[in-house]
Amino acid sequence: MKDNNTLKAYHIRSKKGEPLKLDTKKYTWHIPKHLRSLNIQPGDIVGVRRTQAPILVVEVFREDIEDTGKNYKSVSVIFERAPKKD
Repeated sequence: MKDNNTLKAYHIRSKKGEPLKLDTKKYTWHIPKHLRSLNIQPGDIVGVRRTQAPILVVEVFREDIEDTGKNYKSVSVIFERAPKKD
């Protein structure tokens, strides 16, 4: 079985002294091979691009890039995991 290689997420916006807000547009990002074994799941907060801008993951799936021909920017780091359900 192949690992998930793509995720959909919302940017997390914040300003000093204000509550966190989610961007209204959902973006699609690529999960590089060295992060796939970490099993990113919905609810995780990850960083993207060189700035490591935080995003909230809402969907994780496998997409064959060869079939779709789409190319996405990559996730760079995992900041926080979603709480586990008992």
